[in-house]
Amino acid sequence: MKTSTVLKNCSRVAAGTVFVTLGILTTGTAHAAELITNGGFETGFTGWNVSIQPGSSSTNGFFIDDADGSTPFNGQATVGPASGSFYAVSDQDGPGAYALTQTFIVPGAASSVILSYDMFVNDWSGLGPIVNPSGLDYTSDPNQHARVDILVAGANPFSTNPADIVGNFYLGNDPFASNPNPYTSYSFDITSLVGAGGSYILRFAEVDNQFFLIKESIMSVLILLL
Repeated sequence: MKTSTVLKNCSRVAAGTVFVTLGILTTGTAHAAELITNGGFETGFTGWNVSIQPGSSSTNGFFIDDADGSTPFNGQATVGPASGSFYAVSDQDGPGAYALTQTFIVPGAASSVILSYDMFVNDWSGLGPIVNPSGLDYTSDPNQHARVDILVAGANPFSTNPADIVGNFYLGNDPFASNPNPYTSYSFDITSLVGAGGSYILRFAEVDNQFFLIKESIMSVLILLL
């Protein structure tokens, strides 16, 4: 196992790799306001929380990794950070479910709110996405996928209850044939979902009990209030 930067409240996912850069931009003010803290993970997990489903094989789940081209726990190939020196990636050696979350607040009515992030999800098993109806629960077999959601304030970080999900922005994994996958840039206008204002949770999560080979990597996460 190579040396990596891990905070005690963070988790590793060796079943897969997920990398995300996030931003949220809102309009209706004179200048764009960034609603996500440390979306590039250059200061570790500052502003983020890592949750681990009880009984998961990894005690960390998500790692802060550098540009050496491999995951910090299992050493599987990755493309590294899309920019800067670091990125967040899941890595584990057994079944588990892990969530990386950050609460953000939209301060009153906004005319435009944009969510953007860069992410890859490497499926090293070649089995493709398996979305068990139980959701983010590694004890339900088979199950292996990553997802990105905005949740209502106070929701459980592993909830897939429709009442808790404001919007879903990714569900599945990237192609096995193109491992290690490059980053894909995602951008969504979420004004209709959060523009009225309030507190919400941004979630990146993965679950895996099929050879523990889903790697989720996240970078450049932004929520911009315009």
